[in-house]
Amino acid sequence: MAHISKRRKLSDLTAGDTNELLDKLEEFRSNLDEGDQDLPDGLMDKLQELRDKLEDVKHTSFSRVDPTTLLSLKISSGPLFLDSDKRQEVETLGLAESPGCLLIGTTRDLINLVRGHVSTVTEAGCRILINILLLRVVSVMCAGATTVNIIPEFSLPRTTFNRDSGKCSFSGVVDFLVTKLPTRYTNFLLSDPTTALGNPGYIEGPMTSNIFEAKRDNARFALPQAAIAAASYCQLQGLFTVRGVVTSGEEWIFFVYERREDGTRLVRSSPEYSLGHNLEGLALILGLLRDSIDNATSSEHVFFTT
Repeated sequence: MAHISKRRKLSDLTAGDTNELLDKLEEFRSNLDEGDQDLPDGLMDKLQELRDKLEDVKHTSFSRVDPTTLLSLKISSGPLFLDSDKRQEVETLGLAESPGCLLIGTTRDLINLVRGHVSTVTEAGCRILINILLLRVVSVMCAGATTVNIIPEFSLPRTTFNRDSGKCSFSGVVDFLVTKLPTRYTNFLLSDPTTALGNPGYIEGPMTSNIFEAKRDNARFALPQAAIAAASYCQLQGLFTVRGVVTSGEEWIFFVYERREDGTRLVRSSPEYSLGHNLEGLALILGLLRDSIDNATSSEHVFFTT
């Protein structure tokens, strides 16, 4: 009679057993065609789940991230201060217009229309207001050889980080990814954002993206979530810096995430800037949005100091 090996629990595996199993698991996965319609639903996710258990990786979705997550990953936090001498320059940038753009007067009218007729007790209502400001900026910045595009609810795949207590991974959906790239690639990006952003080598010319997170109230509460999304995007794209925004539509926070060559990581954020009852803050916010998109992967600041 053939010898039947005793079944073992994952906790019984030695380090050598685990590494051997991980190698075989990776070989098995690499031989699978993920587009094969005959694959059982959820198989790839289950294989990833098994891999995470073997590697002792704790997984967290972006929505469950809090300030302690940044501390556990040794991501430092610091402030950004608006250079008061450049405030007028920022506001002028925000009011600048180009042929065919959404005019500032129309933008104001649309904001007031939303304020008067759209409930913002949910994030869905807030996003209508956010969309107006983003569309205004997009319309101004699309003249010329580059274009700016909005990708709502962009999914970031699982990304693994190391920390003292072991490995951890994150994944989730970014409320808005705002991407700037050469105009001729616009249809390629908008028709299949995942493929386009996953293969940047096939896009000739600069391509940058900003992370936007919507939060109905207390926008600063969502900053850690946005920072981890930015950290994940940097790791996936091989970047050292990415800029982003957390907003309720009425309140706007601008941030910069940096991954330095010495391995340290830092997120700096601005105060909350409000549109204001009479939209007195609109020009400033529009100008800072343009600056953030134009300098999406730069750690050098034009209008902020640290």
